[in-house]
Amino acid sequence: MSGAGLAVQGLSVGYGPVRALRRVSLEVPEGAVVTVLGGNGAGKSTLLRAISRTLSFHGGAVTEGTVALDGRRLDTLAPDRVVAAGVCQVPEGRQVFARMTVADNLRAGALGGGGPGRAQALDRVHALFPVLAERANQRAGLLSGGEQQMLAVARALMAAPRVLLLDEPSLGLAPLMARRIADTVREINAQGTSVLLVEQNAALALRLATHAYVLEVGEITLSGPAGELAASDEVRRRYLGVVDEDAAADAETTGARTLTRWEG
Repeated sequence: MSGAGLAVQGLSVGYGPVRALRRVSLEVPEGAVVTVLGGNGAGKSTLLRAISRTLSFHGGAVTEGTVALDGRRLDTLAPDRVVAAGVCQVPEGRQVFARMTVADNLRAGALGGGGPGRAQALDRVHALFPVLAERANQRAGLLSGGEQQMLAVARALMAAPRVLLLDEPSLGLAPLMARRIADTVREINAQGTSVLLVEQNAALALRLATHAYVLEVGEITLSGPAGELAASDEVRRRYLGVVDEDAAADAETTGARTLTRWEG
């Protein structure tokens, strides 16, 4: 990389004696949408927690490697300082403050942010999610699942991040709501926010992203432009549910084509 954007280099993470990530390296260039694919237990959420410095809340720790934004090290900062530096995570499962109102959830998201004023950030999220303006005084726990996901994303955007970390935003949502969330991710990116997307819905993720990585058992096993991964027989079989019998036979005899790490 030229230095602009988020860079993870040689990152290893452990939960006690269990190694969860092994020398993972990836890049999110400024203005890009990058996705990380992988099954349950691959280490996707661990990766995002390592970047946002929230691993210790889950009993994990970085054992080696670095995380930097525009060349500035983040892996030595406290979680609130990572947010202030411009990186904010939307956790899996939404994790909204259920007993607080929608408005108070958004106010909480603005704490520690390093971007524009609260009023400007609030105008932005209300434009993206009009329903949150309508439900401002409603308790967050009474929102639908899709509305809670909108609130979780909006709460993160209140900190005006330069890089948004999204952990399984379509999980548990109806297809129509998942598409709405995907459209919103595109709009957020078009407004200038880079996105690192962790998503089990590989088809959705590869449509949104420009570049993709496949994480398996804590290691990056494939990486490249999203279009190339979407066309890869290996990715299609494992993550898109597409079986090409001729390609499968060829892979068994000659080995599947491996995509190398992309250079940005």
